[in-house]
Amino acid sequence: MSVVNSVLELIGNTPLMKLNRITADVRANVLVKCEFMNPSGSIKDRMALWMIENAEKEGKLKKEGMIVDSSTGNTGIALAFIGNVKGYKVRIFIPEKWGAEGYSPEDRLKIMRCFGAEVEKVPVEFAATLKLAGGAAGGVVELGGRKICYEMEKQDPKVWWARQLSNPYNVLAHKNTTGKEILAQTHGKVDAWVASIGTGGTLLGVAEAIKEVNPHVKIIGVEPEATPLTEWYKTGEIDRVVEQLGLPKTKNIINTILDRNILDRVITVSDKDARDTANKLCANEGLFCGLSSGANVYAALKIAKELGTGNIVTVLVDRRDRYLGEFPEEHYVT
Repeated sequence: MSVVNSVLELIGNTPLMKLNRITADVRANVLVKCEFMNPSGSIKDRMALWMIENAEKEGKLKKEGMIVDSSTGNTGIALAFIGNVKGYKVRIFIPEKWGAEGYSPEDRLKIMRCFGAEVEKVPVEFAATLKLAGGAAGGVVELGGRKICYEMEKQDPKVWWARQLSNPYNVLAHKNTTGKEILAQTHGKVDAWVASIGTGGTLLGVAEAIKEVNPHVKIIGVEPEATPLTEWYKTGEIDRVVEQLGLPKTKNIINTILDRNILDRVITVSDKDARDTANKLCANEGLFCGLSSGANVYAALKIAKELGTGNIVTVLVDRRDRYLGEFPEEHYVT
């Protein structure tokens, strides 16, 4: 029989698809890695599995242990999914709301709870005093939850804090799985790698894998117009916030990306352009993906037009279903 012994075996080995209809005016191939096909619906399954299994090997996560982290969505869902399959308690701290529009995480919160996690909303009043508050997104509003995780881990030896922003297995997961899969699927022919910056794990891990084969590949980072994380890291604003909250200063993956000067370019994308592109992907390509995916493809199309030919690879990071409540004015909401 051809069977799998666990749903965890279904993580990764996602298809790489060539876009067709929305690339009608582009000569280059725009290829999308379909990470929404992972079991919990996002690319974060890869990272969560690597972080958890290596914490087990290193003795940091033991039987009857508890996994904790702060998340605005996909990481929390992935940790809840994998942690509970493995028999661990999972506790996720999620901000009550964020961004200028006051986005609510209700859809993602429900998914985490379906996977068995205990989910606690964290007030984000502290963000009102910060320079970053106007466009505060996950990287900032999660800080309150991170402080709780830090204190929990200090006080209870059964608690393991995943630390997605600085955990080296976030990068290694993508270097050893996502990146290698892309190289195999393209026969090593990648002219540009385009990915949202986010935690930095996907961007850096895949970039490292591709650069070992093709050192001249263009590495393009994508970030929201309202949340220029790289600029906040460069100016030290993130460090100031961390210090203000009493968190220990650690070197995050984004610091590594900036220190190594790995980015050829950063493209900022407005929420409208990301949303419009995600809608086009759904309506024209049949790809039911979220807004970060829309931003990635928007940037990839821009690079494809500039390069003219070649293979431009990007990633569809998750499914759209977890964001339906955020945009009540969209045409599909009745």
